[in-house]
Amino acid sequence: MALSKIINGGVSGLSIASNGRVTMTNTVEIDAWRLTSNFTTDLATISGWERTDDSTFAYAGTGMSESSGVFTFPKTGLYKVTPQVEIITSNSDTVVTVDADVSSDSGSNYDRRGYFNVRGTASDPNGGGAMTRSILVNVTNASTFRFRLQTASLGSGSNIAGNTDYDRTSLMFELITDSQ
Repeated sequence: MALSKIINGGVSGLSIASNGRVTMTNTVEIDAWRLTSNFTTDLATISGWERTDDSTFAYAGTGMSESSGVFTFPKTGLYKVTPQVEIITSNSDTVVTVDADVSSDSGSNYDRRGYFNVRGTASDPNGGGAMTRSILVNVTNASTFRFRLQTASLGSGSNIAGNTDYDRTSLMFELITDSQ
């Protein structure tokens, strides 16, 4: 199989195989994380994350960094961030809300980019649901951009569902293209 390479400064940046497959170094970033156990604290950043560690999982690129529930992007670019949030409501909690927040100033201020909301009723104890929403984050400075999920209304007995063996509440981060 013939292979063409484009080299700049001794580093191969682009390879094209004879079958047409294009490979570009350092362009792929995709990573997935999951909440390891139920989270029950109201008005708090959801913490207790682990990178998915199943034998069939792999991430590509550097991967995200996480500290106390706050995620840092590995490099600049336009990212698709897809949280899946499973909310379990108690019979006394009629509304549970989780915000998807982005900061461009190292976490000093956050912009609410989306939210997840489940409404329960006293007649439906232990209700809830799982929701997925994708947002685009234009990371123009990897050292200052942050992402978090934050509880905004979580009453007694309700929780954000987690499990260390499989995904209940999870996050996927995908680099789409260069920052815009």
